Amino acid sequence: MIKKLFLGSTEINFLNVGKVFYRVFIVEVAIFIAVLTMSLIGVLNVNLSVDFTGGTTYQIEAEYTDIDIEQVMSSNILDVSRYQTFENSNSIIFRATENTQDKETEFLYYLSNKFDIADENIDFQRVGPTFGDEITAKGLQALVIFLTLVVLLISYRYEFKYSLIALVALTHDLFLVFSLYVLLGLEITPSTVIALLTILGYSLYDTVILFDKLNDSIKTSKFSYLSIDSLNKTFNEVLMRSLNTSITSAIPIASILFLGNYLGLSGTLSDFALPLFIGILSGTYSSIFVTVPFLAKIINK
Repeated sequence: MIKKLFLGSTEINFLNVGKVFYRVFIVEVAIFIAVLTMSLIGVLNVNLSVDFTGGTTYQIEAEYTDIDIEQVMSSNILDVSRYQTFENSNSIIFRATENTQDKETEFLYYLSNKFDIADENIDFQRVGPTFGDEITAKGLQALVIFLTLVVLLISYRYEFKYSLIALVALTHDLFLVFSLYVLLGLEITPSTVIALLTILGYSLYDTVILFDKLNDSIKTSKFSYLSIDSLNKTFNEVLMRSLNTSITSAIPIASILFLGNYLGLSGTLSDFALPLFIGILSGTYSSIFVTVPFLAKIINK
């Protein structure tokens, strides 16, 4: 089977497989809707960083250990979302979500006692949401324009129904990453948003390559339209290519995650790499296992 994958000579009947994947897709959609609904009504917590919500920062200059950091991060006085350290320095910055003045003062005294420094030597600041409503609105406008151009270009190059399938695959990837972040309680930062936009380009690229190959298969077949033969021929030929693309793209991203977590280079680097890693795997999955069910539906009509 592995040899056939590398040679592109597998004989999978994607029309039958598509029916199974379609049922899986319906289950995924139900999960996505449930997660989104529970997020909107407050049952599930969307862990937004202080860049979105605003909050407080506490910068101290003192000797510390990893255990000290863990104890501060697990403190129940304030919701401490992250910390930042600096190489060859004793400085450390803790970021916490906004709370009452009493709680913020209590946490200030906690840090003072924890690291044995005077509270006036702790640089305390309140920060507003730097990634505010205006930036979010402009980002959504840009996303709508981008998706509109995608529909127009794919419709012009192939067919309108292909553009709709591409949009379904894109939406699937975004909701998959979002759902995982909500269910696992991972923090959403501006770097996460940038990674999500990068995922759109990757997912679209993989899907368009597949459509282009499918278009070539239709032209070289005895049929002038999408058929079972052209569908099976195309997806069997590109299956290993999609897997190879995903693997070669995911390996360097995985190395970034390794450096960010194991070597202590946490922060923006990991915030960007993690959703990108999930999105690359999701993009490869959706380009085949989300696209196939809808193409199979077209054939059945």
